[in-house]
Amino acid sequence: MLDSLLIALRDVCQALLPILGALALLFLAILLSKLGKLTDELTTTVKNLDPTLKKVDESMEKVQAPLDTVVKYSHTLDKVHDKTAEAFGKAADFATENIDNLKSTVEEKINEIKNGAAEIVEEATEENTDE
Repeated sequence: MLDSLLIALRDVCQALLPILGALALLFLAILLSKLGKLTDELTTTVKNLDPTLKKVDESMEKVQAPLDTVVKYSHTLDKVHDKTAEAFGKAADFATENIDNLKSTVEEKINEIKNGAAEIVEEATEENTDE
C-alpha cells in the first residue's frame, strides 16, 4: 500500500514538475520584462531631471558668493570682538593694578576744584563786602 502510494506520487510529480518549472520560468520572464521597463522609465526620469539639477547647481553657485561674504564678515566681527574684549581686559587689569594711584589723583582733582570754588566764593564775598 505504501509502495503504491509512493509510486503514484512519483508519477504525479514527474508530470507536474515540468509544468511548474515552465510556470516559474514564465513568471521570471514577466518579472524581468517589468524590471526592464522600470529601468527604462527611471532612466527617462533621471534624464528629465538633468536640466533641473543644472539649474539647482547654478542657483547654489549664485548663493555661494553672498555666503562667502557673510563668512568673511563673521570672521571680521569675531576678530573685533576678541580685540575689544582684550582691550577691556587690559583696561580692567590696569585699573586694578593702579587703583590707589587713580584714587589719589581723583581726590587731588576734587580738592583742587573745591579749593578753587572756595577761593571764588571768598573773592566774591570780599567784593560784596567792599561795595
